[in-house]
Amino acid sequence: MESYENTGLYPQKEISVREFSGGSEGIPSGACGLLAAVGDFKLSALLKSALCLQYRGRTGAGVTLKGIYKDHNFYVFHVMYRNQHKVKELENFIESWGVHIVESQEMVPRRLYYEYDIPIIKKYYVAPPTLDEIRYRETIDDEYFYILKQVTKFNKMFIKDARIFSSSKENGTFLTAFELLDTMRIYDLEQFEDADYEACLIHLRWPTSSGRGLWWGPQPISVGEIAGIHNGHLSSDKANAIALEQLGIHLHVGTDSEAIFLEVDYLLRNGYSIQDIEWIISRKFPCELDNMNENERQRFNELVSDPYLKKMKMSGPATSIVMSEDEIIGFTDRDHLRSFSIGYNDKTAFLASEQRAIISAAYFLQEELDTIYDPDAGKVEGFSVKNKKIEKLNYGWKRDVQV
Repeated sequence: MESYENTGLYPQKEISVREFSGGSEGIPSGACGLLAAVGDFKLSALLKSALCLQYRGRTGAGVTLKGIYKDHNFYVFHVMYRNQHKVKELENFIESWGVHIVESQEMVPRRLYYEYDIPIIKKYYVAPPTLDEIRYRETIDDEYFYILKQVTKFNKMFIKDARIFSSSKENGTFLTAFELLDTMRIYDLEQFEDADYEACLIHLRWPTSSGRGLWWGPQPISVGEIAGIHNGHLSSDKANAIALEQLGIHLHVGTDSEAIFLEVDYLLRNGYSIQDIEWIISRKFPCELDNMNENERQRFNELVSDPYLKKMKMSGPATSIVMSEDEIIGFTDRDHLRSFSIGYNDKTAFLASEQRAIISAAYFLQEELDTIYDPDAGKVEGFSVKNKKIEKLNYGWKRDVQV
């Protein structure tokens, strides 16, 4: 991978939060850049492709890599701390869950703390508690959901002090409040070039909704095996958050984007089809309802009248790409207020906020794509990936649910 160490693109002087973020609300002009890949790809090609989206907004950039930690059985936490004096206290709190921190590592070279104003960022390999211990502590009979619950509680409880921004057995998320080049440099993403991945999500720009500070809002937002990137702002964010809370699923970052990712994960885990998900989050216009057959109309009405699902309607400009376990789901709002493009062949699929990123990725990978297109407004598209084998999901596809 090309080195960007001496490009002159890194900040050499301190600037105010207002100047850096674009205003008192922390909202720069522009729109988020999104790029995701599933299947067979090289990280360097994807990162170079994403750089063409940097013009959309200069603050906040992150990368999620699916499969980076798949060679062991530990959860890997990436944690940022506002205050170095809180590190030991919060490490002890994590271990109070009954987990064991097997190893901890600094994620950022010490010299970079002199060049950037960044939090303390550490990586932890965490051994989960036994099922007996989990049952004793919570009314949960599943290791994964126990960890998810504890991470969410931690992020809500210590929102002024720390954030666990990656907490998977397989995936790793790397983000900063700076540009993508800075994120690449701070985490030395070049070191991961030769690793095998099944998917990658890249997001550029600070979120539109007011956050908890420059480092507490950049995407991808990741918890467990869920990660997502979003361009836009939902006017339905309160209804979405209420639906999740009523289902016992709580936000821990607090942006409108997070609700999208958690809702899509909930729907997939509970066996809703791609068609169902589309109808739930992107309501039909009257003329579209007239074109449905009787069975379709009955199913649509059943979904949108459900007391929980009816609150999951996504209103407002949005393009979103969500990774949940082995599936990546992408869609745009029903009014097509944000752009969304897909390109794929039998080896690799790309989803992006604009076609130029897909064409760039195919060029750097020297891949000939069979299809490049912009899905219709509100349409949900998905791909499944396992062992680098991709499958385009049809509207009737739904995840097998373990009973």
